[in-house]
Amino acid sequence: MRLPFRQAGARAMARKQTNRGRRVNATGRSEGGAHHARFYRWELESVAFRWLSVAARALLLELKALYTGGNNGTLFLSVREGARRLGIGKNQAAAAFGELQERGFIRPNIVGAFSLKHEARRGNATSWILTEFPIGEAKGAGSRDFMRWQPSSEQQRARELQRAARSQNHSTVPYRGQTVPAPGTVPLKTHLPVIAPGTLSAEIADRRSPLRAHR
Repeated sequence: MRLPFRQAGARAMARKQTNRGRRVNATGRSEGGAHHARFYRWELESVAFRWLSVAARALLLELKALYTGGNNGTLFLSVREGARRLGIGKNQAAAAFGELQERGFIRPNIVGAFSLKHEARRGNATSWILTEFPIGEAKGAGSRDFMRWQPSSEQQRARELQRAARSQNHSTVPYRGQTVPAPGTVPLKTHLPVIAPGTLSAEIADRRSPLRAHR
């Protein structure tokens, strides 16, 4: 059925407004709609991301939340503020920043007081670059250095030692200072004590007897 001219025009305008909020440009940036932080599957499955600690992953989310499409390179976030947002200590926040740099997710643009010593004294923030995106209003994709990152032999060895230590801790968990033997080291009892018929019930009845207290 053909709609009247005014009704058809109203529907076309509504579709245009809806599509306008979902439109993206050649770089993948949204040209409308609510601001959001996005993680792609190829990024989540990268070796560099898999090797990030939980704190570093959370910090990367905070940095992505600062990105609005044209301000890459002016993402200001200090160690102090990063620690406050994540609810962790400044030492752990500084280590998370170091992880993101070493893995190739970020690099500093304008270096502020990144060290903890200067951080406590001045409180200046470093301006960061997310390598996933182009800098400023540039077109195209960023350098995405994290996609080329691979762990060194020392890092792989350290992770193997950590996994071995966790596995050992899970198999023998001390309870109130006691050492729990590892599985398979304690011999099983092959013979159970045999109780003569009637002796157990007689013993229970004897314990319940009121005369026992006067013995």
